Amino acid sequence: MTDWHAAYRERYKKLKETGKPFFPHVVFKDALVAAALLAALSWLAWRYGAGLEELADPTDTTYNPRPEWYFLFLFQALKFFPGQLEAVAAILLPGLFLAALALLPFLDRGPARHPADRPWTTLAGLGAIAGFAALTWAGYTSPMTNPIVERDPVALEGERLYRKLNCNYCHTLGGRGGKLGPNLDAVLGLHDEAWLTKHFRDPQALSPGSPMPKLNLLDDEIRALVAYLGALGGGPYSAEAPKLFAEHCAACHAVKGKGGDSGPDLTLIGSARDKIYLRRYVVDPSKLNPSSSMPGFADQLTDSQIEDLTRYLASLR
Repeated sequence: MTDWHAAYRERYKKLKETGKPFFPHVVFKDALVAAALLAALSWLAWRYGAGLEELADPTDTTYNPRPEWYFLFLFQALKFFPGQLEAVAAILLPGLFLAALALLPFLDRGPARHPADRPWTTLAGLGAIAGFAALTWAGYTSPMTNPIVERDPVALEGERLYRKLNCNYCHTLGGRGGKLGPNLDAVLGLHDEAWLTKHFRDPQALSPGSPMPKLNLLDDEIRALVAYLGALGGGPYSAEAPKLFAEHCAACHAVKGKGGDSGPDLTLIGSARDKIYLRRYVVDPSKLNPSSSMPGFADQLTDSQIEDLTRYLASLR
């Protein structure tokens, strides 16, 4: 039997003698390809940038976490294992796969190079690729776990501006922030859009003695901040709103210890949900929570009553 190792070494020696040295010929080609790839990635980053999602909100239970496409196979594989076995899918199986790749040169030591001459190795490789592709596609097409609730883009811009301007240095919102200015949790919903607009334009003109400086905000920035605070506080509500709650909601829900206990306590619901979410839930709870036993009020209340009620709920902070 021919010593294929010796034949391979002889062939390699001849090719090396007649070929070109690694440096500088091959190095130059590798450098050209690397430079082209770097230029392409730099152009894509400059032209399109990174696709960022909305600001993280730890109180938002409607968020649907989904990884980038190259991790979708693992995202889908985790669904086949209950919580206590997540380590099997996330650590053990990937670890075994990487170990098999590391051992492959020692397991497949034949001289043949053509895929048809290495059937078991070829089939194993194709099977792995097919498995990854199937899991990736299943993860990509899998339905969202939580209901998608669209948020006002103007209000989102206001939230970014609120953080950019470091408003929390002086104001408390959501139980966190400074004490120099008013606690926004306590005043949200007390003022309408016109008042808030005038306040952001010139705080001291509207509230003499206010420690808040004039920020010289643009009209679009003022509009965004007003939309953000309006979404959190809901806006002013009428004296009928608490009566609507007592008539239609208090049998199941309590506010500050008054009401039923068959549904969640809503004393602080405004801290967890904005007006848009609350309005959609009052209209048809099943669209946001299919397991909810709460009836929708679209046929029982008028649009103005629903708006008034949701403003009241959004003010409960």
